[in-house]
Formats: sequence, structure tokens, C-alpha cells
Amino acid sequence: METKIQSTKIMKLRRRFGFQHDLYVDPEGLSGGLAVWWKDNITLNVLYKSKNIIHVVMESAGLKVPKFATFVYGPPKEKDRRVVWNILRSLAVNDLEPWLAVGDFNDLLSQAEKEGGLPRAMRKIINFQKVVSDCNLIDLEFKGSKFTWCNNRPNALVRERLDRALGNAAFRDDFDHAMVFNVEPLGSDHHALVVDCWYCEEKSPKQFKFEASWVQHEEFLQIVAEGWNGVEGIVDNKMKDLIRRLEACKKHLLRWSKSAFPNFKKVIEHLRNQLERCFAGQLSDIKFQEAEELVRLIEEAWDREESYWWQRSRISWLNCGDRNTRFFHCSVIQRRQRNKILRLKDENGIWLEERDAINNSFSAFYQNLFSSGGSDQ
Repeated sequence: METKIQSTKIMKLRRRFGFQHDLYVDPEGLSGGLAVWWKDNITLNVLYKSKNIIHVVMESAGLKVPKFATFVYGPPKEKDRRVVWNILRSLAVNDLEPWLAVGDFNDLLSQAEKEGGLPRAMRKIINFQKVVSDCNLIDLEFKGSKFTWCNNRPNALVRERLDRALGNAAFRDDFDHAMVFNVEPLGSDHHALVVDCWYCEEKSPKQFKFEASWVQHEEFLQIVAEGWNGVEGIVDNKMKDLIRRLEACKKHLLRWSKSAFPNFKKVIEHLRNQLERCFAGQLSDIKFQEAEELVRLIEEAWDREESYWWQRSRISWLNCGDRNTRFFHCSVIQRRQRNKILRLKDENGIWLEERDAINNSFSAFYQNLFSSGGSDQ
């Protein structure tokens, strides 16, 4: 966090909150100053620190934590931010290690992240977009207020999203339930940012989804025919008969897919282990043929896995070029996090957070919408 005060004055506050360790960069004048606190269950080693960036590597015996974390305070002046962004580029972590970058970046990724006042210069937005792209980072999005800073001037109100959390693909893969919350400000013109890497929620019942990869399997048409023709009895109503047959096809496909399409990761790992054993020792003609078959099966499993994640990613604009399963997977996680409704304001202006209360509010809304009175509105 940006402290704006000397470290000696904030250490008492750190102890009150129950943190055992700290790291400070004192402010210059009345602005800046960074503080990082952590507890005994985390080991934190500083790789780089300045008045704008603290870059650390983290470990924990009892917790799953991102290996790298960068805490950022973007300078208010554009020329100073450009210098800091070049430092951030130099600290960029490869995509194999989870990396979280969080803080007040004092920059925007689009015009939609500002309300009121003059529009942000496009050169500034494009420059920040390029920084995020160069570092291979993803905006982790958020739940809560759309803007994280306000100038608190009712007659000339300006609000912007200056604070954010970014992560690389490895972070999004390893912490697929991570959620970012913009907490309402108290005693500050900035919202607090809470990054919950282990956010837990109640699981909803799984819905049936027709898998695009099924149609590529040689047994697909046979399974559909068995389900469609296996319905017993005669129903006069054609719509009811159609529903019965579709339900039978669904049950047949689900049972069949469990054996025909097992866990892709486990299948690929098993095949690669077989391939490794195949290449051990002297390579005979039989082993060579076996290796070729294993490579074919691995490629087939890769294609099916990619099709699986492509279907869930809803990425419709990627029609050519190299496809990437990890990209699709990250897109799926981002879309799921974006679509989650964790809080809902009812008609009385009260925020609902309990799942049952949210469901009841939705039910009441739709009942009113589709009732005779609601349909006239």
C-alpha cells in the first residue's frame, strides 16, 4: 500500500493487524511510500525495491502462494511512469512461474475506465496496454465498484479505475478460483483491493453440455442412434416424443463420454510415459512403430483437449493461425469469474450476499417480469 507517512509511524498499525514482518520504502515529501506486511507462514525475499515497485519471491510450507509478486505504485506524471514501466518489463517473469502484480498503477487500459472530466489521452492508454502485453499479464478483473479512485468533488466529479490486479497465464492456471474485490473506501480516495487466491464458493449443479469433440469420434453416430431409437413405448404427442428421445440421447452420450473421453491431462501424461519407455534402450522396428502410434494418439488427445477448452472459451474471432489450449483455458477461467454474481442490490437498495437471498431476488424479479402485470411494463 501507499503509506504517505514514515515507516516509524506505521509499525504500530502493522502490529495491531497481527503481521509479524514488514518491508518499507519511505515517502518523498507527502506522497509515495510503500509498505508490505506478511505473516510467519510465508517466507518473502525481496528481489527489487524502489519508491514505485517492490518485487518479491514467496514461499510457504502450509499455503499455496504465487511464486512471484510485484507491488506497484505508478507515478502520477506520465514521464515518470514510462521509466517505471520499463523497470516492470525488466522484472517480467516467464509464463511457467505464477506471477501476481497488484497496486495503484495510476493508468487506464481503456476510456471506459474513466468517468467525468476530459478523456484520457490515447497515447497513455496504448502505452499502458503495451506494458501489460509486453509482460504477458492478464487483467484479473474484479467484483465491486467499477472505479477505484474518486476526486471527491461533487460539482466536477471524476472517477477512474487506477487500482488493479494483473497475473500471468501460470497464475491464472494455478489459481483458477482467484477473485479480486474492490472494497468501498474508508478514509481514502482509493478503494482497497483484496485479491483472494483461494476464493471458495458453493458449487452449482453441472449442466449438460454437448461437446464439439464428440462428433469427431468414430462411435458418435452409433451412440446417438442407440439413444434415439432405444426409447420404448409410443407417445401420441410429437413434442413429448422428441423430448423423450433427446433425453435418451443425452444419457447415452454422458455414459459413453466417460469411457471414450477420459481426463485429457491424465491420458496425455500416460501416453507420454509410454513413449518415454518406448525410446529407452535400443530402438527396434517394433518400438519405432509403437512410438509412431503413441505420437499419433498424443496428437489426437491434444486436439480433443484444445477443442474442449475452445468450446468453453467462447472465442469466436480466432479462426486461423496457431491455436493454444492454455490461451483457451485462461479465457474460460476469466469468463467464468466475470459471470459470477457474488453480490446483488435489491429494489430497496440493500446489498445481498447470501446465495439463497440472491436466488430469491432473481426468482421474484422473473416472476414479476413474466406475470401479467410485469409484461405490461
